[in-house]
Amino acid sequence: GTCVNVGCVPSKTLLHAAEVLHTATHHGIPGLELAVTHLDVAAIVRDELALVQQLRDEKYATVLRELEHVTLMEGRARFADAHTVDVGGQSLSADRFVIATGSTATVPPVPGLEDAGFLTHIEALRQERLPSSIVVIGAGPVGLELSQFYARFGTRVTVLQRGRSIGVQTEPALAQRLVEILEREGIRFVMNARVVAVERAGSQKRVTYRVGDASMTIDADEILLAAGKTPSTGGLGLDAVPVTVDARQAIVVNSALQTSATHVYAVGDVAALPSRVEMTAGHEGTLAAENALTGSQKRIDYDT
Repeated sequence: GTCVNVGCVPSKTLLHAAEVLHTATHHGIPGLELAVTHLDVAAIVRDELALVQQLRDEKYATVLRELEHVTLMEGRARFADAHTVDVGGQSLSADRFVIATGSTATVPPVPGLEDAGFLTHIEALRQERLPSSIVVIGAGPVGLELSQFYARFGTRVTVLQRGRSIGVQTEPALAQRLVEILEREGIRFVMNARVVAVERAGSQKRVTYRVGDASMTIDADEILLAAGKTPSTGGLGLDAVPVTVDARQAIVVNSALQTSATHVYAVGDVAALPSRVEMTAGHEGTLAAENALTGSQKRIDYDT
């Protein structure tokens, strides 16, 4: 899942390190002067990745091995027909299925982006050498927290946000206050920015964007995509079931987490559900399994 592998655990570990570094020189206490005598970003990142591996083993691999009726198979699964999946050349048949394949970073169709190269949140959490400058496309939670991490470690950060403010579901006054705080930390924001092209410019990457009718460019060592998530339904062979997906390619489910094929359930980021957080995804998984095995119709009150 995202949280342990490429979400909260690694990002908050790096953010804590960045906070300690920032506080040492921005504590605001008169008469107290601290100095940072050594900074090894690679060591910090390696420690972060070691923690990810430790929690992955403790919370998932070890737990699965101790469950009497669970067999863990690693590989790519694809539906061969309504009741069969193929995994690495092996066929598995079942009466019920739960799809929980999550999501991946959205790659917008910007000319030149694929050729120039970019980072998603996955690669950004593994960089042992930080770029001296970076353009972040998107100002949601992922873009903002990685921007702050990079900025506090000395990277020059520019955030391009397509909307007129950060966090479209955030109270406007709070969003503006957060922008002001992050700007004081050296992060530059450009609102209403629509990225139209990316190209190589020597050793750097040049991003062309438009604000209204004006066209502008910015050069940076790296580009970070933080423009949302795309449900991981490609390659699952859902047409063989069949299972309905929406315009975002998210699996459509009812309140009991059933898909259009009533023996197949979907939970978490891969499903068209109102919440995108780990705690609700885990609870959805619990209810989907119970509904699938017992025929119950348990559901979540998302407002609560």
